[in-house]
Amino acid sequence: MICVTKDLDDFLVKVKGYAEFVDNEIADRENDFRSMCFWNIYNRAVMTKEIVTFYTKAWENMDVPIDLGPEITERIVTVTRDMFVDTVSSIEKASKDCVNAYKLSGLKERSMVGKSYLYLRTIISSSVDMGYTTESQGQEWDDILLMRNLVTHNNSVADRSKVFEVEGLKISMRPNRMMKGPSNTFVVLTDRVTELFKEWLTTIDGVFG
Repeated sequence: MICVTKDLDDFLVKVKGYAEFVDNEIADRENDFRSMCFWNIYNRAVMTKEIVTFYTKAWENMDVPIDLGPEITERIVTVTRDMFVDTVSSIEKASKDCVNAYKLSGLKERSMVGKSYLYLRTIISSSVDMGYTTESQGQEWDDILLMRNLVTHNNSVADRSKVFEVEGLKISMRPNRMMKGPSNTFVVLTDRVTELFKEWLTTIDGVFG
């Protein structure tokens, strides 16, 4: 619990810094969609921190140990999982808006090859192909989007064998079993995907802004 709370505090500081950076260095209008993406993520993280703090205080006021095992962990995982899903959703929308805004990048045309709609996964794979992000970052994006899809569409049940690792975090996947990771799993994933998006945006804007 303490680890999750601290990770949320650290993430809030980081994403607020991203939002302010984009407001000051990239945004060219009030309520710019690029900075609003980070402010939306920040607000969602604030809500998550409030809920986690509420749970913590409630448990501390009970005459029971704070570590109640799987029941408490499941509550924390559920709350932070929803933050992760909402964050990726915000990033996906902002990424689509970016490829429409940065027309000279050619990303929209490349991402739409053989597709009827824009998808974050194809935007990122096209970015790797065109040199706007690295192959290693592209693999991180791919793994994180796999996690998002399994969480959203498969109730966190894995469909393959894989050990997923990001920022020192390890998540074990085995077919037809719930994915396993520490209680701060979705905070770490939220932090990393937000950082990846900030790096991608900064690169694209630096060339075509």
